[in-house]
Amino acid sequence: MDKQKSKNLVKLTKSKKLLFNLILISIPIFIFVFFELVLRVINYGDNLNLFTEFLGEEYKEYKIVNPVIGKKYFKKLPNTAPRHDMFLEEKPSNGFRIFVMGSSTVYGFPYEENLLFSRILQERLQDCYPDKYIEVINTAITAINSYTLLDFIDEILDEEPDAILLYAGHNEFYGAFGIGSIEKTIKSRALTFFHLDLLSFKFYQLLRNTINKINGIIVGNKPEEFVKGTLMKVIVDNKEIPYKSEIYNEGIEIFKKNIDDLLNKAKKKNVKFFISELISNVRDLKPFCSVATSQYPSASEVFYTGKKNEQEGLFETAKENYYLAKDLDCVRFRASEEINVIIRKLAAKYDARLVPMISYFEKASPNMLIGNNLLTEHVHPNMDGYFIMADAFFNELVKSKLIGEKLNPVYYKNSAYYKRNWGYTELDSLVGVHMVNSLRSYWPFRPLDESSDKTYLDTYKPTSYIDSLAFEVFKTTIKINEAHLTLAHLFKSKGDFYNAFREYHAAIKYYPYRVKDYLEAATCLMHNNDLTLALKFINKSLELHETFFAYFYKSEILFIKGNYAEAGEALNKASELDNSLNAKEKVLKKLHKVYFYSGNDIKSQEILEELRKIHPGYQPIFPQKKNYAYYVPVQVKGQIDRALDFYKVKNFDAALDEFLKSLEVKETFIANRCIGDILFTSDDSSSIVYYQKAYPGYKNNADFLLNLGILYLQNRLTDKAQAVLEEIKRLDPNYKNIPLLEKNIQAQSLLK
Repeated sequence: MDKQKSKNLVKLTKSKKLLFNLILISIPIFIFVFFELVLRVINYGDNLNLFTEFLGEEYKEYKIVNPVIGKKYFKKLPNTAPRHDMFLEEKPSNGFRIFVMGSSTVYGFPYEENLLFSRILQERLQDCYPDKYIEVINTAITAINSYTLLDFIDEILDEEPDAILLYAGHNEFYGAFGIGSIEKTIKSRALTFFHLDLLSFKFYQLLRNTINKINGIIVGNKPEEFVKGTLMKVIVDNKEIPYKSEIYNEGIEIFKKNIDDLLNKAKKKNVKFFISELISNVRDLKPFCSVATSQYPSASEVFYTGKKNEQEGLFETAKENYYLAKDLDCVRFRASEEINVIIRKLAAKYDARLVPMISYFEKASPNMLIGNNLLTEHVHPNMDGYFIMADAFFNELVKSKLIGEKLNPVYYKNSAYYKRNWGYTELDSLVGVHMVNSLRSYWPFRPLDESSDKTYLDTYKPTSYIDSLAFEVFKTTIKINEAHLTLAHLFKSKGDFYNAFREYHAAIKYYPYRVKDYLEAATCLMHNNDLTLALKFINKSLELHETFFAYFYKSEILFIKGNYAEAGEALNKASELDNSLNAKEKVLKKLHKVYFYSGNDIKSQEILEELRKIHPGYQPIFPQKKNYAYYVPVQVKGQIDRALDFYKVKNFDAALDEFLKSLEVKETFIANRCIGDILFTSDDSSSIVYYQKAYPGYKNNADFLLNLGILYLQNRLTDKAQAVLEEIKRLDPNYKNIPLLEKNIQAQSLLK
């Protein structure tokens, strides 16, 4: 019977077997592809690419950091969105593009976007290299570690970066996928990255979401369990990781491998990498957890030995003990110095630029001991600290000569100048205070058994109107730019245009893509006599979107500068954007003034006749025109007036001192011109820098141009001297000193 059955079995040929196997394999693939297509059609799940197109017609030429990218790395806890950084989809020919990578420090905690060190860095670089289009894109989200950074790098490299900046390492144990984190998945690095790759498929997202829901039902986890507490508190699974323990060594090794791979990828694409040391609060933050082992004493014991060393004036020994105490702390929210050693070694291995952040912070700290003077708690800088971070990266970028061979001193301003003129106010400081106070009210700053139903949010009572706004921002009831705009309107209604501008400026630094805010800020600046900065804000608004008012305000400043042709062009563009009768009358009045002062009597009369068709009997008034350079911003007017008084009575030493002090607060053409004059008469070679800075305010002054031409000749810049001579001839063909300058230029040309 069995033999008969076997005879009846059909024997498959090799080709049929192969076809049969292919069909078996194809069926699950077909099912997967089918469901994947269906899920994409119904738009299930999330786009988890790092960058995405900006949603909205207004900025369609831009890309942004994906607002939901955090969902890729967090399944149990809420994730934070990245900052609102945009960059052009098509990189400009003169573009220099920098991506910044990191976690909460790069994210700017405890402050909002207007105090990101990456924004400070971008403005400093743009000012120093005006011929370049500088983009600095911040990709940070909180509570991530080297797994996420390595996952980011391929997409960053696809966007044609010229440089990548990295500040990361504090979250290595407790960040997403960290070995001590509640958000860990699998121990294998390879499987972790395979999991991340699969998340680009909608089918896999559905599978993950389904498993998470089922797991939540079985385990009984409820979202409200995570409400009472900060992300810092709830993300930790393993609250004690002793120094040099097996789990500690494993976490260190993962960091080393991930950053090694990350730098290797950048090196292969010839992208210059800047990797920073990590700084911590070692002086003023005692260890969160102390456990003595057979090899090491307790962290607290070492910390208090450091305190004793400091009191005895043994600062170097104190520093050694403070750093050791930080490394021995079993709660690993501060990177151990072993991570800094890895950073230094990998920088050398891959020819990356090491940013010596520790030395920058130590130099700004009493007795070289980093503490509460620059940090808000354990690792996050305060406002001063973030400006120091920007300064450190700025200096290394300049030294690298990636953007330009030489830094032009005409455009350079130091970190203190930017800090003094940056867009932040008391409101930002108070928001930071609330964020830090809330953080400090939970573990690990307080013992777990001190938990209470009442939180900082429940118990704090604001002490002023500004504080109440800051508290609303902290509660996320309103956004900080909305709070800044509320204060700006309040100050403006009181006629306080200086403080109104500061609030508008802060709102812009938070979200630099609202045209209206730029124009509001510019009108305040015009009231404050800061026409140079007003023009900069107007031009920035025009980069985003052309408006009638932007061109109208621009024409007014160009008119004051004496750039009559450009003022007329701006007015013509304004009229193209608004052809209403009211707008037409405004434009014609400005055009009439432009043509009158430029000496074009025919056009002036034509415009006047056209005006009178709208407004019969119109009689123009022509007050004496004030020189552009004499518009002095309100914050330095007193200093400039004192300096000019000294200058008039030839007390040049006192005048020089006052003018130089004013430049520390605010750059002005008149201060630079007068300093240049004083130094010029004493044959000081540095006078040329001040003259070049003063040039935009005095380029219609023949005497000033003569001195500038002489200075160019003294510095053997014959071509520039010739250009100045041509300017003088256009300005005043009969100027008496033209022959003198011509003679000196010819003499130097012969020497060549």
